[in-house]
Amino acid sequence: MEKNQSLVEENEKLSRGLSEAAGQTAQMLERIILTEQANEKMNAKLEELRKHAACKVDLQKLVETLEDQELKENVEVIRNLQQVITQLSDETVACMAAAIDTAVEPEAQVEISPGSSRSSDAFTTQHALRQAQMSKELVELNKALALKEALAKKMTQNDSQLQPIEFQYQDNIKNLELEVINLQKEKEELVLELQTTKKDVNQAKLSERRRKRLQELEGQIADLKKKLNEQSKLLKLKESTEHTVSKLNQEIRVMKNQRVQLMRQMKEDAERFRQWKQQKDKEVIQLKERDRKRQYELLKLERSFQKQSNVLRRKTEEAAAANKRLKDALQKQREVTEKRKETQSRGMEGTTARVKSWLGNEIEVMVSTEEAKRHLNDLLEDRKILAQDVAQLKEKVESGENPPPKLRRRTFSLAELRGQVSESEDSITKQIESLETEMELRSAQIADLQQKLLDAESEDRPKHRWENIATILEAKCALKYLIGELVSSKIQVSKLESSLKQNKASCADMQKMLFEERNHFAEIETELQAELVRVEQQHQEKVLYLLSQLQQSQMAEKQLEESVSEKEQQLLSILKCQDEELEKMQEVCEQNQQLLRENKIMKQKLNLLQVASRQKSHLPKDTLLSPDSSFEYIPPKPKPSRFKEKFLEQSMDIEDIKYCSEYSVNEPEDSDGDGGDGDDEEWKPTKLVKVSKKNIQ
Repeated sequence: MEKNQSLVEENEKLSRGLSEAAGQTAQMLERIILTEQANEKMNAKLEELRKHAACKVDLQKLVETLEDQELKENVEVIRNLQQVITQLSDETVACMAAAIDTAVEPEAQVEISPGSSRSSDAFTTQHALRQAQMSKELVELNKALALKEALAKKMTQNDSQLQPIEFQYQDNIKNLELEVINLQKEKEELVLELQTTKKDVNQAKLSERRRKRLQELEGQIADLKKKLNEQSKLLKLKESTEHTVSKLNQEIRVMKNQRVQLMRQMKEDAERFRQWKQQKDKEVIQLKERDRKRQYELLKLERSFQKQSNVLRRKTEEAAAANKRLKDALQKQREVTEKRKETQSRGMEGTTARVKSWLGNEIEVMVSTEEAKRHLNDLLEDRKILAQDVAQLKEKVESGENPPPKLRRRTFSLAELRGQVSESEDSITKQIESLETEMELRSAQIADLQQKLLDAESEDRPKHRWENIATILEAKCALKYLIGELVSSKIQVSKLESSLKQNKASCADMQKMLFEERNHFAEIETELQAELVRVEQQHQEKVLYLLSQLQQSQMAEKQLEESVSEKEQQLLSILKCQDEELEKMQEVCEQNQQLLRENKIMKQKLNLLQVASRQKSHLPKDTLLSPDSSFEYIPPKPKPSRFKEKFLEQSMDIEDIKYCSEYSVNEPEDSDGDGGDGDDEEWKPTKLVKVSKKNIQ
């Protein structure tokens, strides 16, 4: 039976472990599904990034051709990003392959369900087996799904690799079709020409060449059609592959839907089991609460019963001792009576001894009788209490509110609880039997004491008690003895009272010391609490100080960064302004250079004009006044200041403008000095070069 019970408990443990393992497996599979969905989304995003146009740009050549260092660094960063994306794509493919290889491993973890035998709790075992079966189906479904996804991915990769070949084949097909059409046209033209040729030698040779050409064209057309058929077969093969991939994708979607339904079913089953288990746990908690209350009541009853048993045992022992003393006293009294009869004729000493022994025996008998009465009352009270306890236990047994024994496990079935209730009923029955036995024992002791008291307090004994004192001498001896016993008893009582007072005083001192120690302990505890609070406050202050210092350091770092960034921005703005000024100065410098070049050209032209005017001044007057002269109309001499104002308005350099204006004004004065003041009519205008605003600006 013990082996069977141990096997049942082990089976229950295995069932609970199986249920927990099935629940954990379901949770892990759900997490795996969510991870797979997130992985699919990430792979889709990664594929979009990989197919992005930025990943197809050859940045190595761009880096080699660039000259700007900053732009080159930026392009290098983008190229590193391309490499990271490519590496991540390769790692993703490797991880998916590893996941497909390890998809078989969870199956070995789940196949523990067939080994579990039938449990005492059928619902728990059935739930565990059902969860294990669904977990196994889910693992197999995941395995098949992983294989199909791998096959679909591989076929998609093959299609993506065949895509450029497909485009090339399509181009080739178009080219071949065009070539076939052209060859067909040429063939038809040759056939028409062959039909229209005449029967002469030259035409025969020409037709022979055309026939050969026609045969060549037919062979080429056959070859081209063969190539077209082969390439169309490849295209059909690709179409069939695409159809297979679409079919696989549809099957994958169906399997995913099945997996989702299976997971939902597992979650619903687990939720139902959780609710059922929660309800059962609640019932067990209620039963445990009732059991704890009953156990507490039983413990109280056991303690009271043990206490009563000890008291009754002590009282029984005291009653037995009193009974024995009473019996001994009666026996001594009889012996004294017999001896008194024998020694009646003796003297004073014999009388005194006889009276002392007789009074001692009488006093002992009376004391024993009183003690026996007291013990008899105690036994009667105990028997009454036992009878009340037995009646209460019988009422509890009849009402069914018996307290069960202490529970040893946390979870129990109803059968076990019923077994425990039956065990508790047996224990209460045993308690009732033991109490009834105690009552019988008390009844026997009470009957014995009552019989002894009846014997001790018979009607003749009080009457014949004082017959032993017949003379005054015996009365004096009896009084002397009684007074001595009274004095000794008083002295003993006073000693006991003094010792009691001393004990009370020492007890009061001990209580006072205990009270003082407790007060001292309370003071120490309050001091320690205050010290603890103070230390805690110091700790909090230190923490706040450190946090404030940390915040201040962070604020200082932020301010430093902001100041550095502001300084950098100021420097950048200054550099920008300086760059703009440099650009403006460079433009002005270029304009000045252009103006200098134009000024030099104008100087050369002005020198040429001056030389020409000098040569014309030496010619005769007739030639100057001839109608063929190109200077028939002599315009008035322009003012020198106009030429100066024109260049000033165009923002030229001051020295260049001065030089140009002085040169243009002084040259005519030199020429006037050579020819005289009367030669103003012979002055010839110099052709000024118009400077465009575009060149100046």
